[in-house]
Amino acid sequence: MDKFALYACPTGSLADQIQAFLTRSQETWGSAVTPLGLPCCKLIDPFEEQGHTLPIYTQTLERAYKRGMRSRPDMALQVDGWQQTTDSLTLALTAPWLRQVMVNFACTVKSPTRKMPLRIQEHLRLVLAQGQGKAQTQAMAQLAEEMIDLNRSSHWEMRFYQRTTRQNWTVRQVWALGEGIHSVEALVG
Repeated sequence: MDKFALYACPTGSLADQIQAFLTRSQETWGSAVTPLGLPCCKLIDPFEEQGHTLPIYTQTLERAYKRGMRSRPDMALQVDGWQQTTDSLTLALTAPWLRQVMVNFACTVKSPTRKMPLRIQEHLRLVLAQGQGKAQTQAMAQLAEEMIDLNRSSHWEMRFYQRTTRQNWTVRQVWALGEGIHSVEALVG
């Protein structure tokens, strides 16, 4: 069985800044703090499926995306700011229209082989790092604030990934989501 995943990913300046932060974090604290290695926000939980069903998913996503683009606001996503817990640092996002695209997709995709329903993410967040306790997470948060300027404009795209039995994640299709608006708040502990 293959795995499929659907993410919203920043591009351009924000993606470059996040990548620089991830590189510095790995140099400082090791690769365990940034296990994903790519800055993406999960839209639907990864799910197992037969590899030959890929066109069913990409075609249904294409239709849901086109329907959603008709009602997309000028700013595709809202970047709400940093959220910090004892062991993680995330970037909170809001995108009600994108959630509606996910609902449309999940309700209309029909696969004869998928056993479990698709699980849409309730709260959008881009996980940047997993700390080893409060002190390390606070240090990572300070570094993120220094390296990532959330006041700059950002652009986003939706990416559909497939992981085959060889364990490599491959981008199968990409859709432009547009620009993000920033309503940046302070770090939340």
